[in-house]
Amino acid sequence: MSLDQTGVLPESMLAHFKSDHGAVAAFLLKDGHTQFTLSGDTGSDAACDPGDVVFEIGSITKVFTGILLSVLVEEGRIDPNRPLCEMIPALEGTQPWLTPNRLATHSAGLPKLHIPYWKALLLPVGDDFYADFSRDDLFDWVRRWRGAAPKPNAYAYSNMGFGLLGEALAAHEGRDFGDLLREKVLDPIGLNDTSAHLEGDRTHRFAQPHDAVGRPVKPWTFKAIAAAGALRSTPNDMAQFARRVINAIREPHDSLDKAICRSALPAQRGTGRDATESFTQCLGWISIRWDADRAPILFHNGGTAGMTSELYVCPEKRAAIGIFASNGLAAGFWSGLKFGFQSPQKAASDVFEATSAT
Repeated sequence: MSLDQTGVLPESMLAHFKSDHGAVAAFLLKDGHTQFTLSGDTGSDAACDPGDVVFEIGSITKVFTGILLSVLVEEGRIDPNRPLCEMIPALEGTQPWLTPNRLATHSAGLPKLHIPYWKALLLPVGDDFYADFSRDDLFDWVRRWRGAAPKPNAYAYSNMGFGLLGEALAAHEGRDFGDLLREKVLDPIGLNDTSAHLEGDRTHRFAQPHDAVGRPVKPWTFKAIAAAGALRSTPNDMAQFARRVINAIREPHDSLDKAICRSALPAQRGTGRDATESFTQCLGWISIRWDADRAPILFHNGGTAGMTSELYVCPEKRAAIGIFASNGLAAGFWSGLKFGFQSPQKAASDVFEATSAT
């Protein structure tokens, strides 16, 4: 399916995501209304609205994992500061500083991947190194890991940490991670088109992933690291999620709203590349405030071998932006560096500052 619709977001913002291959979909939520755009070729075999194309959202999954943790804390089922070695029999003997809070804020000292990062860079482009790593493999890896205790306020972004968090929560509840996330978070928000699996017509609406140079690649699959990046979703579902986040933070009504608020609380502070960028790690979310005169933004991005995504939510402005590309710009080493330095967060902040809250 090929479409060319523009005008929803500044072209300068979308240009970073475009290539000669694949598609870019986006939404802008403001003033209570959502606009969608889609350009390029999705490679899917079903005609559908721009908001219904299915993309891998990669590490945006971590936001949902953080909300799941917050739900279980609100329900009194999880102490976020209790060591996993005291919560999960299979993790007895693991390092005592591995707690849900530390895992959710990237402050537990775990490496980014379960294999050395240099080795991951040498793997063939598109190689799915998460596919065969099971919960048993993960728990065995953590039992053998003897890393040093992190220093106060230490920060090291870790897919391993979020994968472990999701599996620990699921093991504590005697559930599969995907089923637990569906029951506690996805279904209550009404995100029926958000799942780690491609089933039914979602298979036909799924955009073909491409690597950073435009070659088709297979979608990633996950077992034990699912909580770090397994979800696939649509612009429609992500816009609905953003609307719920905005409403929950502005005026919480129920326990899920309170969990969403908890997930957005500042937990680990740092400084971004730009001296004017204030960066705060929340439970999954990243909060960015470019300067004191600008509204704070809740943000996360996602990158797989074949897709790149970004989600920005500004509760103060009642506005949100989502961008989803079937190009693995963020996953390639050099393309990821180039993409990161193009400062799309600043462009999103500019859009929000031009928006009046209602």
